[in-house]
Amino acid sequence: MTARVAASLILALLAAFCFGLSNVLEQREAEQLPDDDALRPTLVTKLARRPWWVLGFGVDVGGWAFHAAALAFGSLVFVQPLLVTGLLFALGLRALITGQPLSRHDFLAGVVLAAGLALFLLGVSPHGGDVSAPISAWVIAGPVVIGAIALCVALGARRHGPPRALLLGIAAGISFGVAAVFTKTFVHLLGAGIVPMLEHWEPYALAVASITGLILAQSSFQAGSLAASIAALEVSEPVVAAVIGIGLLNEDIATRGFWAQVGLAAAVLAMFFGVVGLSRSVGRPAAEQPARIRTIIRGHGGTA
Repeated sequence: MTARVAASLILALLAAFCFGLSNVLEQREAEQLPDDDALRPTLVTKLARRPWWVLGFGVDVGGWAFHAAALAFGSLVFVQPLLVTGLLFALGLRALITGQPLSRHDFLAGVVLAAGLALFLLGVSPHGGDVSAPISAWVIAGPVVIGAIALCVALGARRHGPPRALLLGIAAGISFGVAAVFTKTFVHLLGAGIVPMLEHWEPYALAVASITGLILAQSSFQAGSLAASIAALEVSEPVVAAVIGIGLLNEDIATRGFWAQVGLAAAVLAMFFGVVGLSRSVGRPAAEQPARIRTIIRGHGGTA
């Protein structure tokens, strides 16, 4: 393992830790707001008055900084799957804070996710790639991305509960996946200085994609199903970023024959089922938890 790969690995895991913690903190506050606030910028302004959400947002910003640094050393195809480990960190933090031990289901799902991730990173061996895509490529990809987000938002706005959280989570994941691509370009442009960087359009696109993703993610959290929200976010973001990395940034992956392709497919399936399994654990209803844990999570005083 080269120094650049090691640096990218460590920074991506730090980003995953921050994202896992921020998701739990932000969702806890967002679900307490009424449905009428969803998909509106005012949702974020109302959440900004809640200290726990502000803390979660601060951790989220720290996660973005680690993410950007990881992309400076590694490719999108390598870095993005590592962010899925945010679910593992969320489980560990929850167990540490609440005292609730991990169930056998949690443990098995974590093993499946870790094995799938390890197999994917060993089998893909991403290399090459550009730091930005030509505007002509975005003219084609842009409408597809915007259309997919608009479709998820339109369908999600008509639903409630987990279906709404899932659809808006997918939309947010698409936005953050695109933002990851622009983040890689942003880090490269920043090396030339702030003023020259502002002469390019990608930093502004990064801002739009990030703000859109923020509003969509909080709207997904506000629907009240952390399970559906995290599953959608953790699956759609790395998939979108990796597809764009391969299709637009010309990142190459080494599959080395038929059986390597089978192994890669198995790794992706393992990661998917691991994420879904762990997200169900993160979203376990409070009614299934001991009364003492419910008291801690809800922030009330007293004893059970």
